[in-house]
Amino acid sequence: YGWEYPDGDSYATLQLPGALHVNSAQTYEAAALAGLGVIQAPLLGIGRYLESGALVEIIPDFRRRPLAVSLVVAHRSNLSRRVRAFMKWIEDVLTPYME
Repeated sequence: YGWEYPDGDSYATLQLPGALHVNSAQTYEAAALAGLGVIQAPLLGIGRYLESGALVEIIPDFRRRPLAVSLVVAHRSNLSRRVRAFMKWIEDVLTPYME
């Protein structure tokens, strides 16, 4: 475990001491909301807490770079209308969450 931060073209990890380790996003967020420490979490999950002021971003210069999202299909030529419709739908659903 550690704090990941951008280091050139890759990431480095800073090992930090901690008394609490969790294995669910909800518990992680709850710990931060309870004031138990600093977390590193995706904006998608905690954006509403940042907007409300319940959480505060403290080191914006060390945000992770966005991850690419891909939809993989077996053969691009000959896609059925259903597959094309699904691809369009999932793009419309996810686009507002991509930054």
